[in-house]
Amino acid sequence: MKKFFAPVLALTLGLGIAGIAQAETWKFATEEAKGDVQAIYAQSFADAMKEESGGDIKVKLYYYGQLGTENDIVELAANGTIQFVAVGTGHLGSYVPEVQVLSLPYVLGTDETVTRKILTGSKTIYDDLSHKFEGVNLKLMSMFSEGEMVWGANKAIRTPEDFANHKIRTLTSTIPVETYKTFGATPTPLSWGEVYGSLQLKTIDGMVNPIYFIYNAKWHEVQSHLIFSGEQPYVGTVAANNKWFNKLSSEKQAMVKSAAAKAEQAAYEYQIRINQENMQHILEEKPSMQVIVLNDEERGRFEKLSQGLHETYYNIVENAYDSSKKAEAREGAKEILRKLTEEIEQAKSQ
Repeated sequence: MKKFFAPVLALTLGLGIAGIAQAETWKFATEEAKGDVQAIYAQSFADAMKEESGGDIKVKLYYYGQLGTENDIVELAANGTIQFVAVGTGHLGSYVPEVQVLSLPYVLGTDETVTRKILTGSKTIYDDLSHKFEGVNLKLMSMFSEGEMVWGANKAIRTPEDFANHKIRTLTSTIPVETYKTFGATPTPLSWGEVYGSLQLKTIDGMVNPIYFIYNAKWHEVQSHLIFSGEQPYVGTVAANNKWFNKLSSEKQAMVKSAAAKAEQAAYEYQIRINQENMQHILEEKPSMQVIVLNDEERGRFEKLSQGLHETYYNIVENAYDSSKKAEAREGAKEILRKLTEEIEQAKSQ
């Protein structure tokens, strides 16, 4: 009996140790907090990976501030400290300057059906821009809308003149800053954790974000107006460490892509619902809130001004390269914007 038990025990322990050795933990950091759209994507991705791997792969999630700023977590993904990162596209400009094409106002538009078609299937994004990501050791996995960017203010803003002396919180990247200069405002880059206090103390006058986020951050409490300008959606972007991804087996790469597709679906459905629900919550909690939707003529003035930002975009891309590649980079940026615009117009027509 003893002779039989010992080998069986050894085999059992051996299988247990092997099982433990096969288990993996991947790290996924997002710039947003629990309950925000990127966090829903990350959790859905983690759940899908656990299911598809039979529990052999666990994805550990890190939320806003746990691993540093937006730029910090992109750096961690690029150097391989973490495997996945989710941030707004605007935070990737210093790594992939060409990606700022998606930050240009009135290019992508705010039709959710069109936006999703472009952000999930654009050849310009997943061929041309994807190669640029790989050049800085990032693998582009997904892009998704988090909802229309809405202006918050304590007055009605219908014209560029209304933006005079208006300090608006923006992201720290160049295109958003230059956008609101062009529109006549005074852009003030701030981390989102500083926004509520700054609005309350009136060191800034307004902000711009999707409705779901405005409600979750309670910014509606310190604003009297919400303005739907039709400017653009907030685009979330998920990337993996490229070298790490390329070393995965083909089976694991297929799992990652499948999980990313499921996570995109979950994020899309969630943002549609949560933006609608949170708009209703804002109106219920603050009946005095003034909601303005710009008409075609009003929107047209801002759209016309935004055309000048295309040159800004070309300059940003050109200046990101050394002298021998500047001309090529500039022409490449023009081609990306041209091709993307064609894809958007085709998607609208369909």
